[in-house]
Amino acid sequence: MVAETRPNVRRWLLKSLAGLVIFGCGPAAAPVPTAQFAQAHSTAQNWWLKAEAAFISGDPNALGDLFAGSALDVATGELHMLALANGLPKYPRPFRDSTVFAPGPGKDPTWFLTIIRYAPVDRDGRAQAIDMSAPGMIFKQVNGTWKVIATDVQAPIGHDYLPTKEFAFSTPLDDSRYLMARSAIASSYATYLNSLSAGQQPEVPFPSGLNSFAWQITHVTWPPGSIATAHWDFKVDTAQVAAYSITSGMTKAPEVVVFVIRRTVIFKPRQGCLVRRPGDSWSAIVPPGSYSAVTIASVSVVAATVPFNDGDTSQGRKVIDISAGIDDVSATGTKC
Repeated sequence: MVAETRPNVRRWLLKSLAGLVIFGCGPAAAPVPTAQFAQAHSTAQNWWLKAEAAFISGDPNALGDLFAGSALDVATGELHMLALANGLPKYPRPFRDSTVFAPGPGKDPTWFLTIIRYAPVDRDGRAQAIDMSAPGMIFKQVNGTWKVIATDVQAPIGHDYLPTKEFAFSTPLDDSRYLMARSAIASSYATYLNSLSAGQQPEVPFPSGLNSFAWQITHVTWPPGSIATAHWDFKVDTAQVAAYSITSGMTKAPEVVVFVIRRTVIFKPRQGCLVRRPGDSWSAIVPPGSYSAVTIASVSVVAATVPFNDGDTSQGRKVIDISAGIDDVSATGTKC
């Protein structure tokens, strides 16, 4: 059994490739020149080495050179949770390789999505023979420096990248071809989440029900409603981080829009105090203590897969599929 030195609070580096949806079927896409993605591969490798060193140092100031926007908040939150758990890593995990998805073909990417494979290490820092995959990360140049602007990306990707570790996304078609304009998707979804958390059940072109992401993000496992009230608020952080289409083997290629939602939840006890003890089921971002109110802020990088607006309902009602994760980034509390 491989012994990892990182506790599970470091989710942005512990989720597997399975978090991404493998999409498309049919013949493989045309090969993409390796030189087109050389910079992206090199950027990902250099970034990984610096990110490992930053987390080992435990210095949140070191993260600013590696992350930007909501991704910086997620990374800072992860570092804070590691410190609370006394679980800061001691050794770097060796970089193995990267798989790159970028706009193209035939042009230098202004952004790219990458999957990094690395070797876990044991308690003595020895690299293990197996490989693990970090979750998706979107890189973009910020003031001339390539930084991660979105982490924990669970977006649909093409399946035929596997032999080459490189895949060129297609440019989406005109907005009128799709079920909803890309500029409206993020705000429409945030409005839906606010309505849902308020107990309403609006008619929307998004998945709903107990198995949907909408249900997941509007509920928490702890504290339960029997001991605490919860006030929810959802806002759009970035309406469009990236947009692309996957055309390999498909006649009706959907559009994928990646955006960022911020969730704020305020918990208050129905009586007495809310108590966070070590080992409780609270979010790891909340320090132990007794509180008269706790506010938890979270970030979700959401990938919306938008079908064509062609009136074809042979496969059932058309919906905008949603793939996302939830990363708690900060917590504030009023002590009892």
